[in-house]
Amino acid sequence: MPGYFLISNEYPLPSDEIGSYPYKVVVIVNEYTQSSAEDHTFFYCLAPQVTIIGSKTAAANGAIFSFPLPGGIITSMTGIGVYYPDGTCMQRTGVRIDEEIKPTIDGIKKGKDEPLERAIEIVKGK
Repeated sequence: MPGYFLISNEYPLPSDEIGSYPYKVVVIVNEYTQSSAEDHTFFYCLAPQVTIIGSKTAAANGAIFSFPLPGGIITSMTGIGVYYPDGTCMQRTGVRIDEEIKPTIDGIKKGKDEPLERAIEIVKGK
């Protein structure tokens, strides 16, 4: 129904009864995670057994649309809001991180990938 909007305080939450993926999943994000990648991470974080690690995302998600202004100017804006089930807006704040972990200079010098190593530990249950 075009133009019809429903505002509600009730949000459907994922259920273990709907056949959720039974294994641990870790999603690694950082400041380069934006737009569609933030949306996907947001949807994954609502599922059981998913842990989001890394650092703050770009906070630039939401479908955009472009439109012309007088003088031949074209501009873009987002036309949707993205909210967590508790009503908190994700835009301008980024995806919630379960565990913040960033690569370190020392780790890079040693050829280590600390976020990936931590993800492996989480999956193994450490």
